[in-house]
Amino acid sequence: MEAIFKRSSVRTFTDDPIPEGDLRDLLHAGMSAPTANNARPWHFVLVTDRDVLASLPADPYTQATKSAQAAIVVCGDTTVDPMGGALTAVDCAAATENILVEAASKGLGSVWYAAYPMEARMEHVRVTLGLPDDILPYAVLPLGWPKRTLKGRDRFDSSMVHENRW
Repeated sequence: MEAIFKRSSVRTFTDDPIPEGDLRDLLHAGMSAPTANNARPWHFVLVTDRDVLASLPADPYTQATKSAQAAIVVCGDTTVDPMGGALTAVDCAAATENILVEAASKGLGSVWYAAYPMEARMEHVRVTLGLPDDILPYAVLPLGWPKRTLKGRDRFDSSMVHENRW
C-alpha cells in the first residue's frame, strides 16, 4: 500500500538520469497487468531522447515531458481486441497504473497524460512517434526524479462504498 499511497502526479523533475534497470522494471510492471482474454494488446514506446521528449507535449497541459528524463507511451493494438478496441483501453489503463505504482515504489515521479480518447492528443502522439494506424496511443507517462518530496496520502472515502446494493 505504501507505493499506492505515495503515488502522486509529478510534473517537474531533476536532471538526474533514471537507471536503465529501473526503466526495464517499469516496462515489466506494465506487462504484468491483468488483460481481458489474455489479449495483451499493449505496446510501449520508451522515450529517452531529449528532442523527442521535447516534442511530445500536445498542449499546455502536457508539458512535463520537457523536464522528464524519460517517458513511457502506453499504446494498444486494437487488432487483437475481440470488441474492436473497447477492451484495449481498459487493458492499457491497467498497464498504465502498474507503471505508475512501480515508479512510486522506486521514488520516481510520474504523471498520467491521457492521449486517448482526445483526438488531437492521439494524433499528435501518433505523428510524433510514427505509430501505425491500428495502434492506439493511450497515455504518455513522463518520468524522472521529482523536485519535490512525494508524500503519502490515503484517499479512502467510506461514502463511496455500498454494501450488497446501492
